[in-house]
Amino acid sequence: MEAARRTLAVVGWQARSFRRLWRGSITVSLLNPIFFLVSIGVLLGSLIDRSSPDLGGLSYLQFVAPALLATTAMQTAASVTTFPVRAGLKWLRTYHAAVATPIRVSELVAGILTWCGVRVMVAVTIFAVIAAIGGAFVSPLAVLAPFAALLCGLAFGSVLAAITSSVEGDEWLAAIFRFGLVPLFLFSGTFFPIQQLPAVLEALAWATPLWHGVALCRSLATDDLDPLLTAVHVTYLVVLTAVGTMLTVRAQREKLRR
Repeated sequence: MEAARRTLAVVGWQARSFRRLWRGSITVSLLNPIFFLVSIGVLLGSLIDRSSPDLGGLSYLQFVAPALLATTAMQTAASVTTFPVRAGLKWLRTYHAAVATPIRVSELVAGILTWCGVRVMVAVTIFAVIAAIGGAFVSPLAVLAPFAALLCGLAFGSVLAAITSSVEGDEWLAAIFRFGLVPLFLFSGTFFPIQQLPAVLEALAWATPLWHGVALCRSLATDDLDPLLTAVHVTYLVVLTAVGTMLTVRAQREKLRR
């Protein structure tokens, strides 16, 4: 009980800090996905649909909207677990202040990732409601898609927190976005089936957490659920979250001893 109370104290601290910053996060967490949904899913999608693409009987909007749900989770998680974590460890050293209290490093990390999950869930739920109103989902199982996106977000959040906590130079933060998240956004099945990629890139896409998140969200939103593949996607994302969390705790213990 004490550990849970201290973890919730970290979540409360993160929430209070966010009250001064929430306006600046609207673009990444909400407006960008909506702009993509309208411009690509609706406007460009109307042109693509005229060419009768092989999308399993889906319109382009129905194909791309669940994927944007997963990418929203990825981007929101990245906004919580990169620069803010760096600030807490190095620039502002607020994490040093936190562990000077009875809060342990494991509880600090649990609170950070719980707050990451809250941010992700709020962003993807809002987006899912807007997409559903726009007719982007064709299955009642789409109500579970935000939870699938949450798994994707937590997987990214834990891994990004581990990387941010481990690297020394600040230049790595920009590199994570430029050479990591942007290519994943473009080549993990968000805008076209990964079967259209060269064989090597297709195999690489299978290994990425975003592809698993995209595939899981899309299967729920389009009523194309394969129990075995669903189990693979969920297991992959849960294991990655657990591994990322352990690595974050280890890295922050080392940094916070200094």
